[in-house]
Amino acid sequence: MSGPQDLGNRSQGQKAMGAVLALLVAGALGSGLAQGFFAPLENHPSLLQARLGLEAAQAQLRATQSPVSLQAQGGFSFFEVTPPPGPPTCPNPLNPQCINLPSDGRQITLGLTFTPFPFGDVSDAVNQAALGVEQAALGVRQARTQLEAQAVEAFLRVRLAESGLEVARLGVRLAQANLEAARLRESRGAASPSEVRQAEANLRQAAIQQADAERNLALARQSLTDLIGPSSATPPRLAVPTEGTPPQVRQAELQLANAQIAFDRAVRGVLPVVQGNYTRNTSDNDSLTLSINSRTLQPSLSYTNTSQGRSAPQDRINGTLQIGLSANIAFGVLDALEAAQKQVDAARQAVEAARRSSKLQEDLLRSSLQTTEQNLTNAQQVRSDAERSLNEARERERLGLASPLATLQAELALAQARLGVEQAELNRTQRILDLYRFFALPLSEVNR
Repeated sequence: MSGPQDLGNRSQGQKAMGAVLALLVAGALGSGLAQGFFAPLENHPSLLQARLGLEAAQAQLRATQSPVSLQAQGGFSFFEVTPPPGPPTCPNPLNPQCINLPSDGRQITLGLTFTPFPFGDVSDAVNQAALGVEQAALGVRQARTQLEAQAVEAFLRVRLAESGLEVARLGVRLAQANLEAARLRESRGAASPSEVRQAEANLRQAAIQQADAERNLALARQSLTDLIGPSSATPPRLAVPTEGTPPQVRQAELQLANAQIAFDRAVRGVLPVVQGNYTRNTSDNDSLTLSINSRTLQPSLSYTNTSQGRSAPQDRINGTLQIGLSANIAFGVLDALEAAQKQVDAARQAVEAARRSSKLQEDLLRSSLQTTEQNLTNAQQVRSDAERSLNEARERERLGLASPLATLQAELALAQARLGVEQAELNRTQRILDLYRFFALPLSEVNR
């Protein structure tokens, strides 16, 4: 029977389908925009897995929305009978004892069930399948966001490792220059052998640091290649996300929708069901049956053929109309309804808790982003100061007021300042990527 619950289910289904379509359109746009840097990620196993899950959910939704379904049923029977007595004792062929009984029998039924529109239990199944599609689409967005964020981080780590290698190479040059200077002073009696040994130790340590920097760069490049392959593309400049619905909030909302569907189903379970069917006997062995019930409003048409034909006086019945009413009211039904309502209330509170928790987490992420932006500004100022110091050292060297060693030290200081800027930019980018992950917002959809 129809009621507000069914109307609510249909409304939820329409909303869910609208949200699903929006997510799918956004995903398609994201795939179209994911050219260049993000394009190789489309074939990553984790993203393919999420897509297959989405395709499975979409197939399940299409299955529940199928307008027609076919049923087939058949059965065979074999009888063990006693043969009738002979003609001398059975002069009357109408005597039941003189009738030859068959040794076997069959019954075949073919049926079609139509779903002109989702209603009742069918509406519940469609709504739940639509929620499953939205859940799977959200999983695709999360997988895409995670992959794209990893790719951007890997690219920036390569740049950081390159800057680190530059610093290590300048450190080796400076240590080599210090060793040469120490040996020169020793030859003139201005430096002790211990100073030379210390300079040699510093050179060995600088060489170890350079080798370590080279290994770090190779690992960073390998990590980037594993994600995007041997691509020379660069990631887009990231904009800071301003708003969105966090996945944990949307997950809680989907759970609430599922709980509401379960409650509506529990309410419908205690309502009486009206069943009606009409059977038309087209022959003694064949019949057509049209039936419908108030729980799903799905009309069904079936054809039945039996090997045992109707006999008198049943063969005079051309059609049969049956109307039935059934109800299943068990003890504790009120408790079951209360339990379903409590589940809805709990899911509603979970949504509110998720919203509050998400708001606090978002505030923390944005606060961390502000801190990294301040650190980046400071690192850029340090780099600017190091550039001026290097220019001053070169000018003093040109005027003969300073040695080349001082200029080399200024170059190392500038390389270290540049490394600090790269590290600060990586930290800032990671905080921005945390916001993208927080909102499950693929970078390829926002940064074109």
